[in-house]
Amino acid sequence: MARKLTLALVLWLCGWAWAKNCPGCDCPADDCYTPCCDCTLPVTRAWSEGTLARVRTRLQGALGERLQVKRPLRIRLANPAQLVSYGGDGVQGLYDDGQITLCDVLSRRLAVAVLAHEYGHAWQDENHPGYDRVDNSLREGFAEWVSLQALKRFGFGSGGDLLRSNRDPVYGGGLRWFLQVEEHFGREAVFEQATTWLDVNGGRLPPPPPKKEPKKKKVERNPDDESVPDDMPESGGGSEPR
Repeated sequence: MARKLTLALVLWLCGWAWAKNCPGCDCPADDCYTPCCDCTLPVTRAWSEGTLARVRTRLQGALGERLQVKRPLRIRLANPAQLVSYGGDGVQGLYDDGQITLCDVLSRRLAVAVLAHEYGHAWQDENHPGYDRVDNSLREGFAEWVSLQALKRFGFGSGGDLLRSNRDPVYGGGLRWFLQVEEHFGREAVFEQATTWLDVNGGRLPPPPPKKEPKKKKVERNPDDESVPDDMPESGGGSEPR
C-alpha cells in the first residue's frame, strides 16, 4: 500500500512539473521569452508582444531611458510571400511607421534578435530628423547594434556572436562600424552618429538655424502726452528731504 502511494505521489509530482513547463522547451510555461532556448513552438502575436516588452525593458535597464521609443509599436505576423509584397524581399522583419512586421516561420530564438533589430529602426526613425535619407549601412548597422545590446542582456548563448560574425557588408559591416565607434569614442558617439549622420563619410544634416530673439517693439511717445517721462522719477519715489 505504501509503495502504491509513493508511486502515485511521484507520478503526480512529475505531471505537475511537466504542466509548468513550456511544451516546446524546458522554460517555465509562463516565461518562455529567452533567446537562449530552442523552443519549437511557433511565433505568435502574443508571444511577440511579450518578447518586445522584455527587449525594451532590458535595453532601457542597460542604456537608460534614452533608448525608449515613445510612440506605441504594433506587431503583425506575415509569411515570407507577404513580406515580399510589403517590400521586404529576403528579410525576416520590417519596420514602418510604428508597425513591426515579423516573419511567422522564424524560430523563437531568431525572432528575439529580429524584434530587437526592428526596435532599433523604430528608435532611429523617431530620433533622426532625416531618417529617410540615412544610408542603409548606418540604418541596418545601428539596428544590429541595438539588437546586440539586447541579446547581451539576455545572457550567454543568445546569438550575439552570429551578429558579430555576419559578413554581409550592410548588416555585418554596419554593426562593426558602430562597434568601432563605441570602442574608440564611447557610446555617446554611437547615439550622435545614429541621430545626425547620413553616411559613413560623415555627411550629416545641417544644424538648425539659431533661434532669433523676438524684437522688442519701440514705443513712440506722443509729443502732446503730458504724462511723466520715462527718465523722471515718480512723485514720492525718491529720498529727497521735504
